[in-house]
Amino acid sequence: MSTAKAEQVPTVHEIPAANYDTFAVLPESVAIASQPMFDWWVHHWMDASHPLVRMQQAWMESVLETLQLEAEFLAACAVSGEKMSKCFSDPDTLRDPTLLSSCYHEVAKDMTDAHISRLGKVADLPKDFRQRLWEEIC
Repeated sequence: MSTAKAEQVPTVHEIPAANYDTFAVLPESVAIASQPMFDWWVHHWMDASHPLVRMQQAWMESVLETLQLEAEFLAACAVSGEKMSKCFSDPDTLRDPTLLSSCYHEVAKDMTDAHISRLGKVADLPKDFRQRLWEEIC
């Protein structure tokens, strides 16, 4: 046991208002003494929230995948729009109805293929999400 006197820390009521700025932190001994309790609390708090964090991560992965699918579809829309603008900017295509029709058909086919691909991938998203959730829960 130490013979040194413990440092007396004044309470808030004993400190004059002018000295509040100098009384900003707790003594180091309080922080050291409370560290094991803090470590215990953080450990159990993280155990309780860990499944929720994993489910949130699975949900965010599904949202990211959905956004990637939409970006792919928008890229296909941009390519189709570029093809249409090339058809409209070419005077020969505008004069010949068969060339213009073939251009329309090509763009429509590209958009249809992109949309069907998009629908197929979107239909798989709920299955993937459920699978991710079950993997995280179990």
